[in-house]
Amino acid sequence: PLFSLPRHAAKAAAPAARAAAVGSNSFNGVSCRQYNFASTEYKKAFGGLPIADGVKLRQDTIAYLDSFDAQTWYSDPVTTVVNGSKLSGGASESTIDAFNYENGTIVMATDAEVDAIIAHMKAFKPQRDYRDAVRKVEAELFEKFPAQLIGNQAVDFRKQDGVTEIEESVQANLVERRLNDQLLADEDAGRIKICRAPAYVGCVSNFSNFLDLSRKTLRNIELGVPAVVLSRSNTTQHMYRWTQMLVELMAKHGVDPGLVTYASCSLANQQKIMAACPEGAMYITSSRQVAEDVRAFHGNVMSSTGGPNTLVAARMTKEISDAVQLSAMIENSGQCTALRHACVGGATEADMKAMFENAPTISSPQDALRNGAFAGVFDNTHPGPFKAVDGYTIAGEHSNIAYRIGDELPPDGVNEMWRQTYVDMTSPKDFGSDEQVSELAGWLVRNQPISLAMNTVGGDFGYARKLFEQTGQVVYTVGQEGNPALTCQARPQEGEIFGEFPVRRDLQKFTRYPVFVPSPTAAYNCHYDEAYLASKEGGPVPAGMEYAAPLLNSVLSAEVRGFCVLVMEYLSDACGVNRGDGKNTGGPDRTTIWGLQRPPMDGQDTVLRCAADTSFDELAPTLVPFYVTNAGSSVRVSVDPANSALVTALAELDVTVVAQSDAEFEATAASESLYNVIRPEALADNNNTSSLEQFPMVGQFVSLYFPMGHIKSTTVDDEAFVEYFSASEKWLKCVTK
Repeated sequence: PLFSLPRHAAKAAAPAARAAAVGSNSFNGVSCRQYNFASTEYKKAFGGLPIADGVKLRQDTIAYLDSFDAQTWYSDPVTTVVNGSKLSGGASESTIDAFNYENGTIVMATDAEVDAIIAHMKAFKPQRDYRDAVRKVEAELFEKFPAQLIGNQAVDFRKQDGVTEIEESVQANLVERRLNDQLLADEDAGRIKICRAPAYVGCVSNFSNFLDLSRKTLRNIELGVPAVVLSRSNTTQHMYRWTQMLVELMAKHGVDPGLVTYASCSLANQQKIMAACPEGAMYITSSRQVAEDVRAFHGNVMSSTGGPNTLVAARMTKEISDAVQLSAMIENSGQCTALRHACVGGATEADMKAMFENAPTISSPQDALRNGAFAGVFDNTHPGPFKAVDGYTIAGEHSNIAYRIGDELPPDGVNEMWRQTYVDMTSPKDFGSDEQVSELAGWLVRNQPISLAMNTVGGDFGYARKLFEQTGQVVYTVGQEGNPALTCQARPQEGEIFGEFPVRRDLQKFTRYPVFVPSPTAAYNCHYDEAYLASKEGGPVPAGMEYAAPLLNSVLSAEVRGFCVLVMEYLSDACGVNRGDGKNTGGPDRTTIWGLQRPPMDGQDTVLRCAADTSFDELAPTLVPFYVTNAGSSVRVSVDPANSALVTALAELDVTVVAQSDAEFEATAASESLYNVIRPEALADNNNTSSLEQFPMVGQFVSLYFPMGHIKSTTVDDEAFVEYFSASEKWLKCVTK
């Protein structure tokens, strides 16, 4: 087989997660927090991962590409698929690859065919559990057809190393299947309700085999959530091809074909489809601008957005130069963790010129696969797009690499220049000083990269911990001499938790909840059963949190009080530092710790704004995560002076309260550097403040307010790193009395 379990794990891995998910169907059985981030049961989903035969994967993919017939993408065009049948009555258009070269044909759906999609979505009544059959489909797809998955993506996106994505996908898929088992067990017990409105799959071009095929489609349909895969304006060929394979295998294994739809249509018609079922969740991995545009017309969006990934080092050396080059050029600057910004003490123009002087180039994905390359720039055989930007220096012999160097940090909102190698190099003269670290940390908070790589010297982690404590990234990497940190390193299946979060204060512009990996995808569109919440209203609260009784006693609704108790139970279980495990996975075996974190310890507060008519019931759920943790020192409640009832209730609690009119509050929000501002319409359940009957999973809820993720050392078994960073006050902790 292409994928095999390590011998020591083979016996235990398969039944472990389902066994853990089985419990009493009564409300007082297994705790509902099991699949939520960092909970005890969440942690049990890791381990026992299959290891791929990477050599065979690579050989099979090269053979597939060598024999690939480009004409098939014309003779078998992209088209709409509904209930297993093609709808091809519309006009044909050309498709283009990632570099804007024509590569096939697409048949755009007619108005009648769009109406047929909508009619199917409204009429289709899925079952609740398709796991057994869907997992047979998944096993066959990844065991027998990975070369096609990798090869089609290589042709369409010009991906250089799709092998690693498949190797890691199969491992992460197993972890997320276990989490899905836990989620469905909670629904079986009557605690939650999974929304089975269609999931809209907005495909990403560079990681579609994991993010779209696996996370957004397979993980949804196995729990009875139909998936509608949406065509793209470019690189739509390879996700259509995996949809084709998926539909064919579903028929073979007896899976209802109504679970997967491919919508080959214009943006306007995609909006029409989503408007027809607004309760369906849209899952999209994109730029922030695209995510903002989508959320403007469809509120129920779960987006993963990019950010200017940053590498930091005290001084320029050959290995730091190589680390910047590789991080910036990975996949022709086409990976979400590709570097956009570096901050290296004393870096010079000569350093930058030397960095890209002999930058690697490739002619085709086959070349990259044969040579084990993944960070080359495509040469003139099939060049990528490039737009020269004023103020940047074009590097080397190729016109698609550029850099800018200076003492100042890049402007906020710097363009990421997708698929173009652009590097902003900041060269501070006072690297490591408190002022320089604070200034860089402020920029990182305002711009929210996915990844921060921090390179240290002589085992001194001091500046790296300061940056960790003053920021809120999801992916942190600490490198040392001989083993530098790159921005493009994360294996979520090993505890290297991954996520692409927007700037916290602007989160609501882009997404309903931050999306992290691993997690059960359907959990983002779930809510608790009202009767279950009411059953929790009397507690008991976790030991040591009895001091929260006055807060709970001020809540009038049994459901709201029950949700507050659930949040307390979750935090009591999930807070703390966890150790990742990269051993026996075929990976590099880095040293990783991960978990929930408090907001950046940089003096920036989170403000909970309450209007003249905001009730305590609306405020309480959002106040609780701060009230019972060490994040309480960084929150304040701003209350309209006319809201005397709320002011009175808050007076009994140990909470910072500021009475402010709307005008005074807006002036504060405009003038202060605040980490987050949570307004009345986003309090309570983040979706429908005016009707409090639906509350999200506690893991998703808490992620609205607190950073989460991992920090790792590039060194194996780095116990000094673990001890030093585990001691940081950045980790979220429950306050007990």
